[in-house]
Amino acid sequence: MAGYIEDRWLKKRPNKETGKRERTGLWGKCTRYRVKGIPGVRDRSFDTVTDAKSWLAETQTDARRGDFVDARDGAISLREYVEKCWWPSQVHPAQTLESMRHRIWGHVLPQLGELALKDIGVAELRRWSADVQRSLASSTAYVAWVYLKAIMQAAVEDKRLFPNPCKGSSSIKPPKKPERKARAWQQDRVDAVREALADRYQIALDLGVGCGLRQGEAFGFSPGDVRGDSVHIERQILMHKSQLYFGPPKGGKERDAPLPKVLAKRLLTHQERFESIDVTLAGS
Repeated sequence: MAGYIEDRWLKKRPNKETGKRERTGLWGKCTRYRVKGIPGVRDRSFDTVTDAKSWLAETQTDARRGDFVDARDGAISLREYVEKCWWPSQVHPAQTLESMRHRIWGHVLPQLGELALKDIGVAELRRWSADVQRSLASSTAYVAWVYLKAIMQAAVEDKRLFPNPCKGSSSIKPPKKPERKARAWQQDRVDAVREALADRYQIALDLGVGCGLRQGEAFGFSPGDVRGDSVHIERQILMHKSQLYFGPPKGGKERDAPLPKVLAKRLLTHQERFESIDVTLAGS
């Protein structure tokens, strides 16, 4: 099996005349025993041969299973890992990144950020989870937990941590996912809201009700999106720091929605009353 222990204080071969191993130039100047030769594992030094043998055996087993994580790689703080390793790799719309930053820097890092990755265990997560559930709305606490869990999983995949402490512990009571509050409007409510809107903007509500467009998708609708008896949804209008810009639909997924005949007639009527205009916004 790969791996061996090197005694750095004594030469490998004994003196031919005395039969004893002679001292090296490192005698008393460094840790004595160094574990070497395990593929994919950095050398590690120990003061006692007992500690070296124990670590060698454990590391050989973990390396064979593919579970080995060098504790030195987990010594990085959560804050440093997030800022230098995890955050720069996140690719999302600006609006999503702003929301993520608010929750991670506002609710995760203040309590856990200065701890080393390897020191974030079940006890630390229990305290953090209890604190955020007491101090934050359930939806905010839940999203913060989702981000923390994702960060720790990335650390596992980066070979800085094993296993993910956010998974598999029955003693951690994570924030619960709040019940979705979205409910379909009754027709009388739809009619009342439509009546309260200025004539030019009533069609936005019609697109939401008739084709299932989200608010930003309705605002980004163009007559050219009508394809026969369907509407092709390929953009939405987003806002970041008071700046409007075009972006793809949620999740980057374009789709086609059936176009009811009554809505098609309303679109024609709207276009006759309110001429389309060209709009240029920054892209995402």
